[in-house]
Amino acid sequence: MHNVPKKRRLQIRKPVPYVTITLIVVNVAVLLAQWLDARVGQVLIFAPGIAHEEPYRFISSTFMHAGFTHLLFNMYALWLIGSVLERMIGWWRFLGLYLLSAVAGNVMVLYTVSTDIDYYTGTVGASGAVFGIFAAMFVVLRRFGGSFTQMAVVIAINLAISFLPGTNISWQSHVGGLLMGALLMAIISRRRHVSRALTARDIAVLLLGAAFLVAAIFFGYR
Repeated sequence: MHNVPKKRRLQIRKPVPYVTITLIVVNVAVLLAQWLDARVGQVLIFAPGIAHEEPYRFISSTFMHAGFTHLLFNMYALWLIGSVLERMIGWWRFLGLYLLSAVAGNVMVLYTVSTDIDYYTGTVGASGAVFGIFAAMFVVLRRFGGSFTQMAVVIAINLAISFLPGTNISWQSHVGGLLMGALLMAIISRRRHVSRALTARDIAVLLLGAAFLVAAIFFGYR
């Protein structure tokens, strides 16, 4: 009798989303630091009126949250979508997209404040970055033939919630992050195939995105 070879399952190793995990750990650590010392929040928080002389707040504030529930929602969304997107586009692109979307959210706040009170009202949270990830995932799914309808519904629902009165949600951060994430991913994914390896073209796109935000901050205070 001849031995019939058994069928082998093709095992595809999925890379661990180290950046997504690291970002979640950092956000959790910052909230713990806020609980231990209230001065941490004072150092990290963003408001247009105080970030003029301390521009680092455009990014530092996106790692702090107003409380555990705020953190939980953002980190759940980050893990749910971010871990998948990081595996799809590679960790360098993902990290650049996350950080630029986060800053873009606060830049949008800078350009839309209408009163002196708003000018000195603090804004915190990773929501701008999360919306950037939402938008990037939508672009990837749509461009490469994936099922993007659910992602569109998620974006629409969360945007609608952002504009509800009395929620105290910074819709500007959400819109700014959404636009930046969509724009960056639309440019990066213009090729038929997006490999996980970082290319010189991708680096140029991310650097141009960063330069645009720096210029926007500069002119926003003129």
